[in-house]
Amino acid sequence: MNRKYTNRKYLDALEKKVLVFDGAMGTSLQNQNLTAEHFGGEQYNGCNDYLVISYPEAVENVHRPFLEVGVDVLETDTFRSNRITMAEYNLQDRVIEINETAARLARRLADEYANKTGQPRFVAGSIGPSGKLPSANDPDLSNVSFDDLAETFREQAVGLIRGGVDLLLIETSQDILEVKAAIRGIHKAFDETGIYVPIQAQVTLDTTGRMLLGTDVNAAHAILEGMGIDVIGLNCSTGPEHMREPIRILGETA
Repeated sequence: MNRKYTNRKYLDALEKKVLVFDGAMGTSLQNQNLTAEHFGGEQYNGCNDYLVISYPEAVENVHRPFLEVGVDVLETDTFRSNRITMAEYNLQDRVIEINETAARLARRLADEYANKTGQPRFVAGSIGPSGKLPSANDPDLSNVSFDDLAETFREQAVGLIRGGVDLLLIETSQDILEVKAAIRGIHKAFDETGIYVPIQAQVTLDTTGRMLLGTDVNAAHAILEGMGIDVIGLNCSTGPEHMREPIRILGETA
């Protein structure tokens, strides 16, 4: 699928070198021993994504050390910033605001360090799973339509795009149908905003090399390859040893 880009700097940089991403946002925030007050009150306690509004200093405290040691890519603090998961904190109507705020924070710091060091720094808009498994038989986990999921991810992507991300990162995905919905939603967000950036889709595999509902890495690659993504990858699986073979397969086929 041929796509136009309004920003393909990330892909251009990938052609020249291996790009290093930052580390885990959640555990880095946890290490700061934040209180309910930092999260904006007991009703938001534990909502890491809301910190970009309630206490952005905590998120900046995560971003800066990674930039200091020279990472190329910052991920936004938006892993759970979609309407479905934010509803747990009654924040579903602030999804675009949260995503845009997180992206602007990461963008400001990335640009600051790029200007200071001369090393280009990129911002990846983090899009984690919705908590639903549309391919499953479980009545609670699968009670969402493909179109509703696509709309959920469209909304999140719009916020991230408005905030100035260089790419959109679908990550830690366990259901290939949800990944397809996320990609569909992102393409709608591109058309809505008129801004087109690369899409990087990362699935999660178990020790057998399959996603939670049985999709193996070859099938995942075959499905995603024709959907207008730019990079396919793996993350949050079972450690390097179990990922070597799937990575080898992707290296040969992608």
